[in-house]
Amino acid sequence: MLTWGDVRRWDPAAIGRVADALNDGCSRIIAANDDVEAMARFTGWAGDAATAASTRGESLTSTLEQLVAEASAVRRGAHEVQIALDRIVAFVRETDELASRHGLLISAGGDIRPSGPVLPDQPRVTAELADRVEQILRRATDVDADFAAIMRRALRGEITEQGGSTLAQAADAGAAQSGLSIIGPPENGSPGDNKAWWASLSDTAKVALLQGNPGLVGNLDGIPATDRDAANRAVLAREIARLQGDPKLKGLEAIRDRLERTGPQAFLLGLDTGGDGKAIVSAGNPDTAANVATYVPGTGSELSKIGGDLNRSDKMWAAATTSGSPSTAVITWLGYDAPNEITDAAKDKYADGGKAALAGFQDGLRETHQGPPSHNTVMGHSYGTTVVGHAARDGGLAADELVFVASPGVGAHDVSQLHLDGVDQGETGEHVHSTVAEHDVINLANVEIAGYDPILGQDPTDKDFGGQVFTSAPGTDGWGGYSTEAHSEYWEDNNPSLNNLGQIIAGKPTT
Repeated sequence: MLTWGDVRRWDPAAIGRVADALNDGCSRIIAANDDVEAMARFTGWAGDAATAASTRGESLTSTLEQLVAEASAVRRGAHEVQIALDRIVAFVRETDELASRHGLLISAGGDIRPSGPVLPDQPRVTAELADRVEQILRRATDVDADFAAIMRRALRGEITEQGGSTLAQAADAGAAQSGLSIIGPPENGSPGDNKAWWASLSDTAKVALLQGNPGLVGNLDGIPATDRDAANRAVLAREIARLQGDPKLKGLEAIRDRLERTGPQAFLLGLDTGGDGKAIVSAGNPDTAANVATYVPGTGSELSKIGGDLNRSDKMWAAATTSGSPSTAVITWLGYDAPNEITDAAKDKYADGGKAALAGFQDGLRETHQGPPSHNTVMGHSYGTTVVGHAARDGGLAADELVFVASPGVGAHDVSQLHLDGVDQGETGEHVHSTVAEHDVINLANVEIAGYDPILGQDPTDKDFGGQVFTSAPGTDGWGGYSTEAHSEYWEDNNPSLNNLGQIIAGKPTT
């Protein structure tokens, strides 16, 4: 059984040297191919001696073909093991460094204990480290077993040259029978687990999964945006062909058109056509952008109607860029089952059903981001604010800013119940922003009755909530001073709310 100490001592370069030596040996034998084959051909010589020599030559050639096939199989296996070990060892080093930064030490046996004074965050980090150790050792054991199997097959002569007539063909055939098995992602793995699994795969294995099983990869948090996009584009093309005549086709075509349109490059980070459908589309690459926003739409949102939400994200991307953001990604996150009707929006079950998926997605953005940490904003509109609020209340969100637009309630009485991983709890109020239009019909949902809070929680624009309130246009007036039109006008070009959203995404003050 492999231990943490065993994996910590692994030397990928040693495996690489084995692969190089086997490659050199095979190359020399293959280069002498003509001389080897000549041993089996004796033109102009007949008789018993000639027959014996020819038989011996053919036997030698066959033996060399077998040796080259086996050496090539081991060489390819060693090469892929080196790549896997490089990634595993790097993750071991990263995990040891994470432990050290939080005053912890991982023993050679994998136990985690304090290395100095107990720090406040140690229980949470200890749990994360335990998960990482388990995942790394599982993957290391799998790689070790795979390479051992390749070696056993070679030593037993079970790797054979199939149908070839030259040593080069024998080498190709042997290599084709080699290679590490592609082990799937960890069951119910965290974004960090998924990241470690993906990083441990060879480039060949990644391509094989993206081509052969894109649905496995496309919706996994912790996988880089470019790889999720590649997988989901394949699924998108397949689903467009399959769902002709289905209402969801309109949404799929809107996504396809956005992916093909010029402007900030779009990335398809998630796609599920079951039920009303789900999709996650980013304007800009969240793995490289300095400012990343996740927009959660509200009641009535579904795959067939996603085109309007994609336009809103594009407008926020432009507003943030105008506000001075050096690089931006704005993500339309339709990753939950939204209420279909206004009557359903009075229930918090939809928020509770979506909060874990939103939190996992935000954790994944942190895992895959390249370079210095990005400034991350999570915003909701209408019932989407309830999803965001429940996620921030129950476990917290990996974000630096929260934005509530036209909220019916966020499941919290005040900002002290919300938690952001990038913000000190005492400063949360400075990073929670909200707005509501004067004529927005949602105001009727925020009325206190007989001293009770509204059904979905306190109005986040209330001064007692403790957050920052920014300006929006009054919106279209209507019967009794309210209208449904005002509920959707926050992204109009002349509405100051759009500029303020851009300011928040860019990390600038609002008005």
